[in-house]
Amino acid sequence: MPEKFDKANILKQLERIVTSEDFDGSARTKSFLEHLVHRELEGRGDELRGTALAMDVFGRGADFDPNVDPIVRIEAVKLRKALDYYYLTSGANDLVSIAIPKGQYRPQFEKNFAKEKTQGKSLVDGAGWPILGICAFSGSDTIRARFFRDGFPEELGLELARFAHIRVLTGYDDAPSDDTSAHFIPHCDYVLDGSVRDAQSSLRLIMQLKRASDGSILWSDRRDFDPDNMDCFDFQEQVAKKCAVKIADAYGVVATDALERFTSRATSGQSAYQALLAFHAHLRTSRSGSLQQMMNLARNATENNDSGGLAHALVALGYVEEVALGQKRLSAVLEQGKAHAEKAVALEPQCQEALFAAAIYAQMAGDSPRFERLIGAAIQANPNGALLIALAGAWLALVSDTKLGGQMVRQALDINPLLPIWTNITLCLEDVENGDYASASEKVRLIDAREHAGDWLLIAAIHGLAGEAELADDALSNFPSDQFTLDEYLSDLPYAAGVVDLIRRGTKHLASDEM
Repeated sequence: MPEKFDKANILKQLERIVTSEDFDGSARTKSFLEHLVHRELEGRGDELRGTALAMDVFGRGADFDPNVDPIVRIEAVKLRKALDYYYLTSGANDLVSIAIPKGQYRPQFEKNFAKEKTQGKSLVDGAGWPILGICAFSGSDTIRARFFRDGFPEELGLELARFAHIRVLTGYDDAPSDDTSAHFIPHCDYVLDGSVRDAQSSLRLIMQLKRASDGSILWSDRRDFDPDNMDCFDFQEQVAKKCAVKIADAYGVVATDALERFTSRATSGQSAYQALLAFHAHLRTSRSGSLQQMMNLARNATENNDSGGLAHALVALGYVEEVALGQKRLSAVLEQGKAHAEKAVALEPQCQEALFAAAIYAQMAGDSPRFERLIGAAIQANPNGALLIALAGAWLALVSDTKLGGQMVRQALDINPLLPIWTNITLCLEDVENGDYASASEKVRLIDAREHAGDWLLIAAIHGLAGEAELADDALSNFPSDQFTLDEYLSDLPYAAGVVDLIRRGTKHLASDEM
């Protein structure tokens, strides 16, 4: 016990806790805490062991067996939660902190540094990354249920951690979580808990993702399976991957909820995560307004934190989008974009967006070997990141390998079916390569490329090769021919010779008159 806290101060703090409305504990929980504190202050802390506590506090007999009756462990979890919540609320400014460290029952008395700590800003503050806490799973105590209760949260944490733009915290609970667990996990924006129940014939796995601020359930899933007739490790891994994508990938549950919250309130300061959400939104809308919003957020993020690689990567990718939308010539942005891309990958060499941005600028510089290395590294950085895999596939299809690019886009869609509709354009290039222009034309018929000049060129060329002159004319009318000629646009982007030939052949009937 630190000398700076005398017994009287600690007892006053104990009284303050157990009489507070924010100490969410039963009478038994309060008695448990009082017993622990008094024994420690009496110099009898060594006696605070499981069996002694079961008999002294919880009325168990001399035949108490902790392996059969986990009463002390369960009550200790409840007590720790109650203390956590107290110090997050009315106790945040108290001088003395009373804590029961995990793995023991002896209380610790320390100075409460809550006011002095620089706490990580949460998503609600508009800065920093969203934080997700994974609680221990509840359920049956059979051996096979315990195997999944212990193993699946670990697998899920591993797969979620592959997404660099979400912070994952685990190991909060020693015992089953309950419906109020969100209130006991400090600084988390989201909380995931679940259960595994054994019905003898099968196991049922249930998961729930909640918003920590109000406990709202944002997503849930249920799986029934027979662990005796499967590879349990493979099952856990595959389910964890699918759940991680649903939760953390672009257009997933967290991104959707975060975007709604950012747009529904004024935020102080702008973070790289806001810029990333805006980038994802732009890839769905392909409009100059959405691009400008993303670029403003990304530039502000670099000004707020110049050492963040993601923000620099987004600025670099934004410059490429400005060229793709026909807003600027490549020569006007190439050097700036390249500088941001190189800085991004130097600052965060494992950031998927940074690796992808550096790969694009390597391709535009004619360095194909470096492009291929960086694209491979970007995919390896997060095999669950469907949007970046789709972007990489779309880019590969245009600059080097249509077949491989199509395979990557299909892989991305298998991971996340919610990807933008432009992915269909990449898949159509395979039909074109095989001479099936009619099928390709049918697939792109309903695609609205908004303001993306490059996509409109491809759509026009596909319709033109299929003999759909009217559809080709309509698509080509969206190309900003008042700003660029076809030759100028094609010279700015490192399209493969086959793609350039496709565009020229498919649009040649209008090339002399309008382009």
